[in-house]
Amino acid sequence: MSETRHSLAEFQSKAVDGIKGVVQRVAAIHDRAPGNRSQIALKSGVTLLQSPTGSGKTLMLGRVLEGVRGSLSRPTVWFWFAPYAGLVAQTREALVEQCGSLRVRDLNRDRESIGSRDGDVFVQTWAAVAASNKDARKVRRSTESSLSFDDMLANLRASEFFVGAVIDEAHLNFGASAAVAAEFFLDHIRPDFTILATATPNDDKLEAFEKKAGIEVASRYTVARNDVVDAGLNKVGLKLGVIRFNEGDDKLIDHEQATLQAAWTQHMRVKARLAEHEIPVSPLMLVQVEDQGRGSDDPVKRVRDKLIEIGVAEDAIATHTSGEPDPDFHTLAYDPDKHVLIFKVAVATGFDAPRAWTLVSVRPNRGKEFGLQIVGRIMRVHPLVRKIHKSDPILDNGYVLLTDPSLQLGLEAAVEELKAVRSSIEMLTDRLDIYEVDGAPAKMEVNDGNGQSEYVIRPPVTSEERQERLALLINHGIVRHDVRDMLDAEQDAAIMKGESWQRMVQTPLFGNLPEVERPTNIPLTAPRAGMRRYSLRSDLDLPKALLRELPPDPAKLNDLVDDIARDFCRSADIIALLQRKLSKAHMDLKSLFSSENLETIDLRLRLSNARIAEQAQLAFNFNDSIDPRLLKPALVRALRQIVDDRGIEAEERDLRRAIDLAAMMEPETLKDAIKTAQARQVRVDASEPVPDYYLGSDGLPAASKGAYGVFPERLNNEERDFARFLDADTTGTVKWWLRNPENETWATRLILPSGHRFFPDFVVGVNGRATPDTVALIEIKDDGETGRLNSDRNVEKARVQHREYRNVFWTFRSDGTWVRGRYAEGLHRIVEQDRFEIKELVYLA
Repeated sequence: MSETRHSLAEFQSKAVDGIKGVVQRVAAIHDRAPGNRSQIALKSGVTLLQSPTGSGKTLMLGRVLEGVRGSLSRPTVWFWFAPYAGLVAQTREALVEQCGSLRVRDLNRDRESIGSRDGDVFVQTWAAVAASNKDARKVRRSTESSLSFDDMLANLRASEFFVGAVIDEAHLNFGASAAVAAEFFLDHIRPDFTILATATPNDDKLEAFEKKAGIEVASRYTVARNDVVDAGLNKVGLKLGVIRFNEGDDKLIDHEQATLQAAWTQHMRVKARLAEHEIPVSPLMLVQVEDQGRGSDDPVKRVRDKLIEIGVAEDAIATHTSGEPDPDFHTLAYDPDKHVLIFKVAVATGFDAPRAWTLVSVRPNRGKEFGLQIVGRIMRVHPLVRKIHKSDPILDNGYVLLTDPSLQLGLEAAVEELKAVRSSIEMLTDRLDIYEVDGAPAKMEVNDGNGQSEYVIRPPVTSEERQERLALLINHGIVRHDVRDMLDAEQDAAIMKGESWQRMVQTPLFGNLPEVERPTNIPLTAPRAGMRRYSLRSDLDLPKALLRELPPDPAKLNDLVDDIARDFCRSADIIALLQRKLSKAHMDLKSLFSSENLETIDLRLRLSNARIAEQAQLAFNFNDSIDPRLLKPALVRALRQIVDDRGIEAEERDLRRAIDLAAMMEPETLKDAIKTAQARQVRVDASEPVPDYYLGSDGLPAASKGAYGVFPERLNNEERDFARFLDADTTGTVKWWLRNPENETWATRLILPSGHRFFPDFVVGVNGRATPDTVALIEIKDDGETGRLNSDRNVEKARVQHREYRNVFWTFRSDGTWVRGRYAEGLHRIVEQDRFEIKELVYLA
């Protein structure tokens, strides 16, 4: 037990004096109107202390109870409710150490009203008395040896005791069980004074309890965070860590593990700084995980495994997974051998962890309440650090890292709300005391600052009287003007739930439009009037058939993948990737409470084998004709041969990771290897003859060098103009030209590394060209302004050549002039080379 009684900070003394004065004033009202005990308690006897986590709410409330002891007309017994069993032990210890004139009693073992004295305090949870569990039933039942809780309360009132209630962490006590807590509060405890305490401003749960219990918070004392900081009880700031990965590396890294590693890096910085100051405090890193879904992996185990992988000692990690914190859980916060605490429960349990500086949340909560909870858990200042408070930026801040960026919105909203809170005191009982008794006249006392005036007000009977009462309360500042707006909003909500809303929801989006029947008997190639056949010309020395590339023989697929593997492993910088296990990254620490500049921390993050393997699947799945289940083992075998030849030791998993990395980081090298190996095994076929005629509209324009003597239909503008350009050749280079239609069985084509087929737009007979039948292939594109020129498919096409006809010429117009396009290796795009000249078709490029 500590022998030191803490002195109160200035803001704590003001809060204690203010709340103590409220209790004394309400007690005096009880004395003046003893028959109106219930009404006074509900309308004037409720006080709220709103103060940040770590500001010493337990200490302040305990000193209030000490301060009113002996100052009221009657003795008072207090019932103090904490939300969790773990906080009960924590609260009892604090009251015994810091509020020695109070007597802390245990409701489970001591329910005798005889011998009760002024300042007795029972500390328990709601569940200890209001729940249906065995222990609560025992407390509520009288036996030969002990009274029930209800009988004890009755005896205390009969003995002229005041009954007081302290509801700590009120935002937690009144969660989903607000109705149950309210019923027990009203029907059984019926306190004369109620003191609520919360760290969460404007909390909906607390408002829900007020509504259920029919109470009004008549007095409110608010403490601003700045006052707590100035007193050395809260850290100066809060910083949000944002990780920046090197370009491309974010796909190779497990973001959750990276966040844990970044947080651990900051944790170690805090630990080192404490050592520099020779402060014997072991810092704590908190990790909040999501609840376990049905059939899913255990998130606690997942995070623990990742922490161990980044270098955290297994025995330095503590976990907590129960639905309600127990005393052992809270002692973890003080165990210097535990450096990380993983837990599933809501971070708002109120546990005291003054050595916590860093928190990681992987829990998918996004609200402002979540942000307020985070701020509360890591913003306390350890007593041993207070001597250097506000002098060391690293120790003066708490640090939060989030695996889900969307969580940041809730955190920032919470910070903005905390920044807006100003210390204030609204002791409404000093201005207005109102109580009514079943239709009898009620007395209202209004303090206008110069003395008191008394009014007699009957309870409202008609709506007009109610409005007059409301106006009076508004005039005296007791009820806000926006109450009327709130009532209107409730009425609007009721309308929205009515029949008119249901009708609107059920109205079809497009109304009752009639269905349109589709014609079903239209032939795919309906005959058209005015068609004619244009015969293939025999005077232009046209080939009987075009050479078409066919994929490699499926029976030789194993040979193909081995060939690809050897080419790829020789070409890629794969040995360097074999050694790569880390990635450089940066963590920006953004201050949320101030506008100070970003602080940047260098990180070395582990690459994730699982993420690499997952991402690499895309790199291997671009060719439908090559099964990755055959290709990847062939690549590993080829790499194994290389490392063995060089005397390099490598495990199988390292080889697989290196192959995956190489495929992701050098996808074009893999495609080149496939292209090269495929070219050696691609087959060429000329079994499909060029058609004897072309079916087109009657009267097509004549073409002197066209294979069918006309310009065919279905050419776009660029293709039509280029066909005219070829037809107008006067150099004697172009012998003939033929439109190469896509997907026709007879048309020439190339097999791409992806396995897709490529049909160049034109086949041209060129005098003097040393290819079969002097054929040159030409692909026509627009000027690239629409982005089609450099699409992924076009870049892939530009890198291949026909096995027999060789390079494909690419051309497009630039400022009205036909220019040559070429693939630029370094830019990985098709660029303008120079003016397109017909005579270039003669030479092999």
